[in-house]
Amino acid sequence: MTVCYLEVDDEITGAISKLRVIRDGEAVIVVPMGSRIATSRINFKLLTREGNERQLNLVAVSDDSSVRALAISAGLPAYDSIAAAEQALATFRDQDRRLAERLGKQPSERPEEGSAPERRLDAPGRTQVLDIPQATPGAARTGQAAGAPRRASEPASDGTAESQPVAPEGRAGSRRRRVGTAPILAAGSLLLLVAGVGYGAYLFLPTATITLQPLATDLTLAPFTVVADPDVAVSDVAAGVVPAQRLEVPLSVSAAFAATGIEARETRATGTVRFRSENTLNEVAVLEGTVVVTADGIDFETTTRAIVPRADFATSTPGSIDVPVRATRLGPRGNVPADAITKLPAGLRGQLVSVRNPDPTDGGGRVEESVVTQADFDAALIVLEEKLELALGEALALPGTTPRGLTLYPATAQTGFAEPVPTATETVGAVQTSFTVALESVATVLAVNEALVDELATSRVRGMLSADQHIVGDQVATTHSAISVIGETVPYEVTTTASVFSDPDSAALTTAVRGKSIPEARQILAPYGMVEISIWPEFVDRLPDQTARISLVVFTPSPRP
Repeated sequence: MTVCYLEVDDEITGAISKLRVIRDGEAVIVVPMGSRIATSRINFKLLTREGNERQLNLVAVSDDSSVRALAISAGLPAYDSIAAAEQALATFRDQDRRLAERLGKQPSERPEEGSAPERRLDAPGRTQVLDIPQATPGAARTGQAAGAPRRASEPASDGTAESQPVAPEGRAGSRRRRVGTAPILAAGSLLLLVAGVGYGAYLFLPTATITLQPLATDLTLAPFTVVADPDVAVSDVAAGVVPAQRLEVPLSVSAAFAATGIEARETRATGTVRFRSENTLNEVAVLEGTVVVTADGIDFETTTRAIVPRADFATSTPGSIDVPVRATRLGPRGNVPADAITKLPAGLRGQLVSVRNPDPTDGGGRVEESVVTQADFDAALIVLEEKLELALGEALALPGTTPRGLTLYPATAQTGFAEPVPTATETVGAVQTSFTVALESVATVLAVNEALVDELATSRVRGMLSADQHIVGDQVATTHSAISVIGETVPYEVTTTASVFSDPDSAALTTAVRGKSIPEARQILAPYGMVEISIWPEFVDRLPDQTARISLVVFTPSPRP
């Protein structure tokens, strides 16, 4: 067996040339996808004719069912694999052997009774057998019988020998020469040839190609509910649940607010007093906190310790030093004019020290300041919380918030704990006319990959199919709509439709239609779908009785547009 591989661009002439170099009597011709030869039935007829002329057992192999159907319609057996082709050739060899055995048992021709071959000597060492009827009864052996033909070896009356037998014409009593065996043998050979051709036709003809496109029906499921739940990790077809995702959305808002609290406070007056000493013997120490008083009783105290120098006796110059003082009481009463502070403790006076303020004292009074109260802070938080809700809505509307492939459900959004910055402890009581507070939080919202809803619906449809049912085009039409959000779950109402068909039992159908007429075969196959039947040769009106000569090709229904 020779396997002959064709190229895609091989012409029919090239394919025939490849067949002509095959010498082992069996060939498998492999036709690739897209081959030019597979574009015409005539090409396969030419290959079949070439195989017949060269007495080749020729079969074709192709992965394309339509190419096999075209080859079979042209009388060329076709298979989907080389292994199947080898098995078919083995079958053909067995059929050829049985045909040869049958032809070898035909009886040989025999001569008729009453006739016998006669031998004569034409030349030394050579004999010839002649079919000569026997002489008429009563004829003398020594002479020629009346009306009997003379043998070629008998001498004539004149003593010469005849080279040819002589038979008298028109003798009524003479017997007719019997017919020779050569015509009978020729006729027998012709009969055997006709029988062999008929048997070969029985083995290889006819062939039938049946194309069947199964009927498709719509399968529609009753509407059902699928729930998207963030606490589910994987889809559950039986429970009708798919996972949802919680997305985190960071939020931050801030604003400035006015401080409405008032804090009143009084201040002390301050100034400077000059201590003067007439003591020429000793310096005089003035302790911190020494109280000096105005004539109307307003007290001041020194804020530092000081040493009053002694007076210069020679020049009669008193010693003096300036010391800071402040009023002992808050308020504007401590604001006194210059030289108003004149009284000092008796111990200093006894050391010849006096005091006065060279300049007025000032700074004593009542001051009112703005301060942040707790009420101010609480009111600011209420405003910021409203801003936080608005910021959440704006953030959910941004394209970057929702990952690709997910559907966001704002109704499920929830803001987490909001942390003010700075805190109330850091803000309340601060002496300032305004304050700024920020509110920060992380919100959560549910998002769903709705393709999982469609996949669950498709899986539910597939689970309802039997083993021999298939979905046309592997396409399932699914629609879903979200119902009102319940807590942190999103329920969907889902409807699903698919076009399905049943895969027929090719072997059983082939057996059912073998040997049937075309109308009968159509009637048998009609319940299974659209049927086309092609028989070769075309004048045959009945399918072959052998299932091996019937090719049933099942085409998958096309999806609806």
